[in-house]
Amino acid sequence: MALASAAEIKQHRATLPALAENRLARFAAIMVLYFLQGVPWGLSAVAIPAWLAANGAGPAEVSVFVATAILPWSLKPLNGILMDRFAYKPMGRRRAWILAAQSLMLASLIALALLDPPASEISLLAGLCFTLNVSATLNDVAIDGMAVDIVPHEERTAVNSCMFASQAMGIAATSAIAGQLLASSGLMALGLVLAGLVAAASIFVSLFRERPGERLLPWSSGRASAECEARQQGAWLPIMKEILAALMQRTTATFLLGAALSMATFALIEGVAPTLAVQTLGWSGEGYSNFAAIVNIVAALAGLAIPVLLVRLIGLRAAIIGVCLSLGALAAIGGAMFGQGDASLVFKALTMLQYSLATVLQVITIVWAMRICSPTVAASLFAVFMAVPNFGRTILIGWSGPVVEAYGYGGAYVAVAILSLTTAVLFVLARAGDDRIVPTQALR
Repeated sequence: MALASAAEIKQHRATLPALAENRLARFAAIMVLYFLQGVPWGLSAVAIPAWLAANGAGPAEVSVFVATAILPWSLKPLNGILMDRFAYKPMGRRRAWILAAQSLMLASLIALALLDPPASEISLLAGLCFTLNVSATLNDVAIDGMAVDIVPHEERTAVNSCMFASQAMGIAATSAIAGQLLASSGLMALGLVLAGLVAAASIFVSLFRERPGERLLPWSSGRASAECEARQQGAWLPIMKEILAALMQRTTATFLLGAALSMATFALIEGVAPTLAVQTLGWSGEGYSNFAAIVNIVAALAGLAIPVLLVRLIGLRAAIIGVCLSLGALAAIGGAMFGQGDASLVFKALTMLQYSLATVLQVITIVWAMRICSPTVAASLFAVFMAVPNFGRTILIGWSGPVVEAYGYGGAYVAVAILSLTTAVLFVLARAGDDRIVPTQALR
């Protein structure tokens, strides 16, 4: 027995630290995985829409493409329920799902390269990007569930900032790479380059166990941890009851409605900005992709630094309401100034500020959502909290094209201003960020 114990200790020391026991490994793995989520989003919401616009697609066609491609982000609760119910426990509650999602992302990029559809085949492109985003949402739900499981409360604002900064950097890198390759080499080269990037990053992530003693791969040695055995649900009914208990709360429902409408700024930039820049301001598709990459880098830095400072200085509640009001003011300025003076300069400044503040708002609202999640149904409940805003984002993007065609680009800015102010009111009513609400009260 003593010899076996010594061998186990030696084997444990030879491996990299588990995520649950090492802060540096935890942050590194989560940041890499969120960076990879930026690959599907950078393609679906930036590079390919700009490429389509440069090849003659109108605002309605581009907005429908984007809305279809990112629709899987609205279906995340289905992923969450599956993950809370089923897990390959010897590898932890979430890790097998993460590796499966990375494999699907890699396969989707290789399919994109092999099929190599032209810009005229918008339906096929939308279908391929839809599949790519399915892999990203599986990845996202598994990571978020794992974060609720293993990230200590005091690290959550910082880890959420790192998550969104990494995702924004992934979007920026993908936008820049895709913009260059689409202009020079086409989709085949782009798919192969991104597949290589995903493969390398996935290998790095696969080196870390979720908790000590678990299997690194299905055929490795190891066993399920006590935490995994205790938290993994064995039936559907307890999962559904706990989710419904949370969603039946008036404040929770109001918060979710506000979270859906808070996506209006993202909808403006992702559904409207490509055609505005390319077809009205005269930019090239490559030029817009490069600008979007810079915007995402700035937003990444803002999402990394501002939420932590803002919450420390004025508190979570004041930060949420204040950023909503600021986004409303910026959109109102856009509506008032559109078509006056140097339109490109106004567009650049507003887009930079709007996207950065929208990223900050997303980070701090997710801190609140994570705070009121129960670890036993973390994947399911947190997926609901994330899916509702993403569904709002999808609907608003699809709605943005017809609004532009009916009221012009200035009218779209005004609509976003109204929605941002409505969001602030809803968050006040929902008591979002109120420290007096604790997780057990929110789930009763």
